[in-house]
Amino acid sequence: MRSITAVPNGSVARARSAGPRATLDRLRTRDRIESIARLRAAVRALGDVDVSGWDDATLTEHLDELSRALCGIDAELTRVAEAVRARGFRIDERLAA
Repeated sequence: MRSITAVPNGSVARARSAGPRATLDRLRTRDRIESIARLRAAVRALGDVDVSGWDDATLTEHLDELSRALCGIDAELTRVAEAVRARGFRIDERLAA
């Protein structure tokens, strides 16, 4: 499992205000929570994929589609990770217990 570690940058947290701004902050927070939930769902879905039991004919039959899907996953994962790193954060892989 990976975690994101903050690198201090001297910024100060802003106080939340009441009114429309607070509503926008709640909407953004909900969107962020849903984004994390979608990432976790993707991890669970990938954990359910096991091609080790596929015979060679089946793997060959689906290889193009599988390759496109894997390349798409890799590209999106790279995009998200690079966006996190570009903000000065580090993505750490947790060691298995």
